[in-house]
Amino acid sequence: MSAPIRSLLAQLHGEIRLLEAHDRNSTELIGKNVGENGRSFQGVWISGLTQTTYLGIPDTELVSPLKRATLMASIGNPQQESRRPLCAAFDADSGGDVADIPALVAVLAMNGVSMVIIEDKTVSEPGKKVNSLLTTSGSQGQADMHEFANVIRAFKSASAHREMMVTARIESFTVRIPKKDEAEEKASVQDSLRDALARAEVYTNAGADAIMIHSKSTLPDEVLFFLKAFRVEDPVTPLVVVPTAYSTTARAALIDAGANLIIYANHLMRAKLKAIGQISDQLLAEKPDLFSQDEELKACLEARNFGCLLRKLWERRSSGEEDEEAKWYRIIAEKHATENMDAAVRDLANGDLSGCEADERIISVKELLKINARKVSAV
Repeated sequence: MSAPIRSLLAQLHGEIRLLEAHDRNSTELIGKNVGENGRSFQGVWISGLTQTTYLGIPDTELVSPLKRATLMASIGNPQQESRRPLCAAFDADSGGDVADIPALVAVLAMNGVSMVIIEDKTVSEPGKKVNSLLTTSGSQGQADMHEFANVIRAFKSASAHREMMVTARIESFTVRIPKKDEAEEKASVQDSLRDALARAEVYTNAGADAIMIHSKSTLPDEVLFFLKAFRVEDPVTPLVVVPTAYSTTARAALIDAGANLIIYANHLMRAKLKAIGQISDQLLAEKPDLFSQDEELKACLEARNFGCLLRKLWERRSSGEEDEEAKWYRIIAEKHATENMDAAVRDLANGDLSGCEADERIISVKELLKINARKVSAV
C-alpha cells in the first residue's frame, strides 16, 4: 500500500509529483513507469477537467464533487490497481453542498485518496463554474474568504481520524482581469498577490493542511511571487502548484521558491485525444459511415471527444453490445492511445521542466477546453 501524501512529503523532503489519471489504463501506466535515475510520479491527480471530459460533460460543476467521486470506479484505487502503489489527490471543485462533505470524504478515503483540493470560487448553481484556465475565468468571483474558511472546517471535521489532507486552492490570480497598461497590470498583480496571501493566512488558520496557488499566466511570475512571500511567513505548510499554463518553467525553480507538490494536471487525457484523433481520421477515411447510425458515438466523434468515445465503446463491449466494426475501431484506437500515453509518462517523468517535454504528444490545453465544453453524454 502506498504511503499517504502527508507521509510521502516527509519521506521525500517535500517534493512530490502527481500526474493526471482518468481511467484504469492511465493509472497503470503511471504506476509501471520508472524513468532514468528512478524518476517517477508518486501518485495520480483526479482532475475535474479530464474526468468530466471522460464522462462527456463540461467542466462546469454540472455534477457535484460527490457524484464525480462515486464515478471513480473507472480509475480504480491507485493503491491497488497499479504495479507500483500510488498516492492520490482529488479535484473537488468548490467542495459542493456542505451536507455532502462527510459522504464525499468517506468515498474518497475508500478509493485511496489522501488529499482533497477545494477552490475558493463561487458556484451559484450546478453548471455555473468557469474553468480557471479559460480567458473568461475573470467572470467568476471568489468566495468570501471567511465563508470559504467554514468549508475548510467542514472538510477537516469530516476527515478527522482519516489520512486526508485538506488543501485550499486560491484563485486570486485566475479571476483577475489582465490590464493592457503596463503600470495597471503590475498593480493588478500586486493586488491579487496581497489578496492571495491574506486568504492563505485565513485558510491555514481554519485548518487547511496545504495551500495551492493557481495561475493561468504563461509566465511563472505570479506563482513565484506568492511562493516566496508565503515562505517568508510560513516555512512549514505544504504548497501545491499546477503549472499547466507555465509548463516551460524549470521544476527546480518552483521547488526552490517553496513548492512541495507539483501536479501535471491533464497530460494523459491530452495524449489520449492526440493519439486517437490522428488514427481515428485514418480509420474513418476507410469506413466513413462507421458510427453514422449511432447518435451517441457520432456526438463524441463530432466533438472529437475520443476519451468519452472509448469509454462508451468499452461499456458496449462489457454489455455484449459491441459489433465487429466497433471492436476493430476500439482495439486500434486503444493501442495508439496507450502507446502515446506510455511515452508521455516517461517523457514527463524524466524531464526537468514542469510539463512541456511531452508537448509533441499532446493536444493543447485550449483544444482540451474546447472539446470539454461540448456535452456529448448524459450522466
